[in-house]
Amino acid sequence: MQYLGMILFLITTAAVALLLRRFDIPEPWPYILGALSVLPPALLIAFGMLRTIREQDELYRRVQFEAIAFAAVVAWLFTFSWGALELMELVPKLPAYAIATSIVFLYGFGGWLFYRRYR
Repeated sequence: MQYLGMILFLITTAAVALLLRRFDIPEPWPYILGALSVLPPALLIAFGMLRTIREQDELYRRVQFEAIAFAAVVAWLFTFSWGALELMELVPKLPAYAIATSIVFLYGFGGWLFYRRYR
C-alpha cells in the first residue's frame, strides 16, 4: 500500500504543479488542490508502513524502531543546529522538503545499519 501511495504522490503532485503553472486558478483552490494532491497519498504511505511493521516479527520491529529513532535523533540534531546558525545568519534558510527527504534517507541508512548488527 505504501508503494501505491508513493506512486500516487508523484503523479498527483506533478499533475497539480503543472495545473497551477498553466492556469490562473482563483483562491482558495490552489491550496485545496495542493492539499488533495499530498494528503491522500501521504495517508496511504503512513498506513502502509504501519501495517507492514505490524505484520513483522519482533526482531524486524526492533530494527525498524531503531532506524526510526536514529533518523529522528539525527534529523533533530541537524535541524536544531542549523536553526541556531540561521538565527546567527551564518547559513541560508533550509527548506522543509530537504529535511523531510533527509529523514527518509536517514531511516533507510539506519535500517541497513541496524539490520547488519543483528545478522
